[in-house]
Amino acid sequence: MKKNNRTSKSVVILSLVVLGVLLLSACAPAVTPAPTQDVAQIQTEAAQTVVADMTQNAPVPTEAPPATAEPPAEPTQAPPPGPTPDPSIPVAVVPTPAAGEPAAVANYNTAIYSGPGTNYVVYAAFLGGSTAKVVGKSEDGLWWAVSVPVAQSGNGWVDAAWVTASNADGVQVLPTPPVPPTVEIVPPEPGDPQATAIANVYVRSGPATNFPAYGIAPAGVTARVLGKSEDGQWWVVRLDPQYVGAGYGWVDGAYTTAQNVENVQTVQTPQAATTTAPPPPPEGVPTATAVDFVNVRSGPGTNYPVLFVAPTGASGEVSGKSSDGAWWQVKISTQYSADGFGWVSADWVVTQNTGSVPVVEAPAAPPPVEATPPPTSSTSACVLVAQSPGDGSTIPSGTSFSTTWMVQNTGTTKWDANEFDVVFMGAYNNVYLHTGPDGYDLPVTVEPGATVNITIPMLAPFSPGQFGEVWQIMQGRQPICPTYVYITVP
Repeated sequence: MKKNNRTSKSVVILSLVVLGVLLLSACAPAVTPAPTQDVAQIQTEAAQTVVADMTQNAPVPTEAPPATAEPPAEPTQAPPPGPTPDPSIPVAVVPTPAAGEPAAVANYNTAIYSGPGTNYVVYAAFLGGSTAKVVGKSEDGLWWAVSVPVAQSGNGWVDAAWVTASNADGVQVLPTPPVPPTVEIVPPEPGDPQATAIANVYVRSGPATNFPAYGIAPAGVTARVLGKSEDGQWWVVRLDPQYVGAGYGWVDGAYTTAQNVENVQTVQTPQAATTTAPPPPPEGVPTATAVDFVNVRSGPGTNYPVLFVAPTGASGEVSGKSSDGAWWQVKISTQYSADGFGWVSADWVVTQNTGSVPVVEAPAAPPPVEATPPPTSSTSACVLVAQSPGDGSTIPSGTSFSTTWMVQNTGTTKWDANEFDVVFMGAYNNVYLHTGPDGYDLPVTVEPGATVNITIPMLAPFSPGQFGEVWQIMQGRQPICPTYVYITVP
């Protein structure tokens, strides 16, 4: 912080303010870098003590922002204190604004969120005395958007009540992203391996930020741990299969404390779906922009196959919406859909100019899977030559395995790899086995009479019972060759 050498009375006041900020910074807890060891060593009691101390003793700001700052709407009472950084929560590393650029200085230890509210995910701790570049403000003027290059969208949000802003009069108003849904966590039994969220954290479909999220695990929620990632940095946690068919998701261990996890198994990283952006929309048309990596599906529901994943910041032209308003239809390349349309959840996009888009009838949903998978029709253009594991095989709970079908093209037309796909159709009791995307290109072109091996990575559920999945070789929306597997978990 630069010292001002003027001798005026205003400088004396400013010096007192600076001294106060330095004293507050000196009282802030020391920050330990994010650990490189297994996050299972994080101690729950230490995190709870820090958070409790922060909640009870955090100071309430009394100073008004300087005259150059753009003041937010004055709250009727002081907001609840932001989280004091925990050793396992990464500390924000943000660009230092140049002289004269819009800036925000943290008056107290607080946090940077993924949206303008404490119900969003916590990106990082923002320590008292730290300075960040302001790039926008919220629609209600109560939050500043600051540059956070490692964040998905390139920025995060800080509560204006906990920072002092300067030179921010002219920053743009940024649209408010949707609040992600809360996932249904299955709590552990006493003595189970478990992890507790010490900040709002995403639960994703894989152990990396490029895997789409199912939703948020709120701070304080404890989940049963089923396994860990290959690098030991992510936990596999149990989810309610009624809402997430896979029955599990992945949580970044840096935002949790864990217990009884010393002997949990290592779970193989699932294969990520193809990531690509929709065609750029023309100016002025209705648009949807992804606020995180988002699944683009063949229909308005999680029971429809994933066509590809759109990256954060990708925009597409909106052509319609679902009857319940929970999904947007967007224009995509015919490489991924014969009709040139896909669907994205409204939970993961911000939209513009969509007030007049029509309600669009949903395409036919994938057929439900019966308890006993249907036999292959004698009129199908294929025949199953071999399968591993065989139907009815016993697979231990939580075991990674792959199902391979060898099928023969018994029709008269070749299966062109550029036109035929292998698509997930459904799961018995809606409990998924596969750990990768819901669709793949046919691996090779298959001439009439030739065979092809189709291999799908899977994970046995962590609950006992019988489980199964149906997959289909398809040409566009035309089914060509059904395959299925069912297993027993003891």
